Amino acid sequence: MKSRHLKVMRLLNRQQLLTARELADACGVSLRTIQRDLLELEANGYPIYSERGATGGYRVLPNRLLPPLALREQEAITLFLMLDWVGQIPDLPFGALRGNLAEWYLHELPSDLEAKMDRLKGRVRFARPDTPPSPLTRDLLRLMEAEVKGEITYETTSGRRTILIDPIGLTFDRNRWYLLAQTDRGLRQYRVDRVEQVQQTTLPSDRMTFEEADQHGQAGEQVTVRLELTTLGERLLEGILPLNEQRTWSVSVAELPFLGRQLFGLGREVKVLEPTSLIDDLQNQAHALLAAYDD
Repeated sequence: MKSRHLKVMRLLNRQQLLTARELADACGVSLRTIQRDLLELEANGYPIYSERGATGGYRVLPNRLLPPLALREQEAITLFLMLDWVGQIPDLPFGALRGNLAEWYLHELPSDLEAKMDRLKGRVRFARPDTPPSPLTRDLLRLMEAEVKGEITYETTSGRRTILIDPIGLTFDRNRWYLLAQTDRGLRQYRVDRVEQVQQTTLPSDRMTFEEADQHGQAGEQVTVRLELTTLGERLLEGILPLNEQRTWSVSVAELPFLGRQLFGLGREVKVLEPTSLIDDLQNQAHALLAAYDD
């Protein structure tokens, strides 16, 4: 949206009725330019309508879907700062709205509070996300909206793979977009910046939520798995366990043998610190592999 378009909507939101001449004068442009702006805003779905006659002009329809919030001053300031930060996150799956959301919110507030926030904008800074380009977040969101399974082409350390997934949801963690999905190997997490293609299938989704996925992962007897990872080990572990800062996971005891086979294939890049049963399993696998090559 052009900054002038935003100003037009601010003016219309604050007053009941304005003529095209009043809008043109307020924006410092010609009457023809403001009329073109109004047509463009209408074409893009903004709720502007005109009233003809000597007392006519332009107004906006009441937005019944988004009633005003009743906020205390400090709550309003906090919400604006958070919206401003969210607007910096690349590749939000909800489209271009993110770029204007904080300003829309700001200009709907009382003028004295708006002035205070303008003064504070340059005094509070959040760390700018260093998120790698993840343009397929929106394709993954559409996949979830369609409630079907999909196929993704994913870049792994050993090359590209095509994986059938049942998407659960998107997570923004450690400045990266991640996809959690069900696969034939259980629940897996994928970095969205490494997804190269998304295709819908006709297979219906199980529509599992994050909460249900957590409950699924906690079913049965659990054991704590703690790992030590190299930088390459972090990359290799993707698609096996969802990364976290603590490098600690709660895993079903029934999954340990399968997890052990996967971790064994990652070599020295991933070291198991606990449980001892998983360490013993990896040692047994190593001895069996060496024995297979004994003369």
